[in-house]
Amino acid sequence: MPDREIKGTIYIHHLNPMTVDDFIDDEDNYILDPNNLICVSYNTHQAIHYGDLSLAKRYDLVERKANDTCPWK
Repeated sequence: MPDREIKGTIYIHHLNPMTVDDFIDDEDNYILDPNNLICVSYNTHQAIHYGDLSLAKRYDLVERKANDTCPWK
């Protein structure tokens, strides 16, 4: 997103929870499926995992809708 530049290291966050077995037995390349990944900053990643929104920059929230992570649909 052009107005949401990530400065520094980019962290990859899986939208759906994953288990160790998902990493070991990944015949369908689920780990790298772009429909299951988002790029975030370190602070946003920490906020997602540890529930501390003070770590994330605050933006206006946008309601999620079908295919919003898949712009070519």
